[in-house]
Amino acid sequence: MRFLFVAMILGATSFGQNSLGTIAGTVRDPWGVGFAEATVQAKNTQTAAIVKGVSGAGGKYTISDVAAGTYDISVTVPAVRPFEQKGVTVASGKTLELNIKLQESTQLSTLGEDTLGAIADRKRHNPPPGPAPRTTDGKPDLSGVWWSPTMVEPGKPEWLPAAQAVAKQRQDNNSLDSPQARCLPSPVTRLGPLFQFAQTKQFLVIISDDESPGFHQVHLDRSAHPTELDTDLWYGDSIGHWEADTLVVDRVGFNEGVWLDQGAHPHSGALHVVERYRRPDLGHLEKEVTVEDPGVLAKPWTFKAVADLAAGEEIREFICAENNRDIPHMVGK
Repeated sequence: MRFLFVAMILGATSFGQNSLGTIAGTVRDPWGVGFAEATVQAKNTQTAAIVKGVSGAGGKYTISDVAAGTYDISVTVPAVRPFEQKGVTVASGKTLELNIKLQESTQLSTLGEDTLGAIADRKRHNPPPGPAPRTTDGKPDLSGVWWSPTMVEPGKPEWLPAAQAVAKQRQDNNSLDSPQARCLPSPVTRLGPLFQFAQTKQFLVIISDDESPGFHQVHLDRSAHPTELDTDLWYGDSIGHWEADTLVVDRVGFNEGVWLDQGAHPHSGALHVVERYRRPDLGHLEKEVTVEDPGVLAKPWTFKAVADLAAGEEIREFICAENNRDIPHMVGK
């Protein structure tokens, strides 16, 4: 009887292990080189459960103990297009080999210079430890220079067919009409490769590197947008308020020419963006963004990212029109 009991336990354990699978492969940059420190996320399409793995030397990654089922795979790193592959099937007791080739961002990246620079910058991240600083009125002080946020939860945007068609046309045409390539602001949801927060009691100034004009202000001293809203603002009209230690930023009134994200999606006049910033400690800034736009999304899209403090770094002036080398390469297909 004891032997039978032990056999039953071993059999149950073996069954539990066999019901799990593995996803493994290699993440490579746009030139085929193994890309380290990329977070590969797998989201179960039935349960919404998320499992992750991080690529190591040579770009190799492994996600173990993955429940059998169907998954959407995503990778988001600065200066490259977000990678997504839907409907990947993980079988019990088997390893699914999934190799990932990252692509350059919505610009042609001036023959790769922007992407290479972002990859080099990643190696310089060394956020300092310690508690988050506070202002004289007791609020968390978000001020500082930060590296471009790294996606930790990309969410699952449900684009309407028309928005998907526009994004595909733009990407297939080498992003020929990218505003950023013509010294106009980058997509609404982009920050970096460095960005700076300068915080006072009345407003927060956000400065984004490698962009023209690269700055906009969040009004902390008013609780509502103007009655007659200016809809010709590339960064939108931004107001903010504190909810405990979280700064909530409300943005509306965007210029129709700005792209919504680095996936080249458009937006409608109903675009509404809510950003929530929290500084849990000295070296990190958490960012949660909810994008609402019934003109392009079936439902609101929420994603989360974390930025490391770029201690010792500073943002230099960037005069895009002075040395713009993207235009000659924006030839389309």
